Amino acid sequence: MIGDIFSTTKSGIEFSVFLVPGAKEEKVVGIVDAAHGKAIKIAIHERPTENRANMALIGFLSETLGVPKSKISIKRGHKAREKRIEITNVLAEDMDQLIKQYV
Repeated sequence: MIGDIFSTTKSGIEFSVFLVPGAKEEKVVGIVDAAHGKAIKIAIHERPTENRANMALIGFLSETLGVPKSKISIKRGHKAREKRIEITNVLAEDMDQLIKQYV
């Protein structure tokens, strides 16, 4: 799974998320084939207005993965459903184990 979703950077890891805003339940839905490869599909409550969906995504990832919000950033796709996320000071192997719990 690591090679399909996560890529290692100098400062941590990067991965793609396909965001479903306005959902009734916040959860990891699964793994999907997105435009730029495999992505983790995540549903959140917030709508994509005034950056609320992006902030909710960061909060969801922080809580779910046990990583401080300050370590999570959206590198690409601020206004799109498909986003590229970077988490600093984290190993891909650690994230792989956590993601397996939710998919």
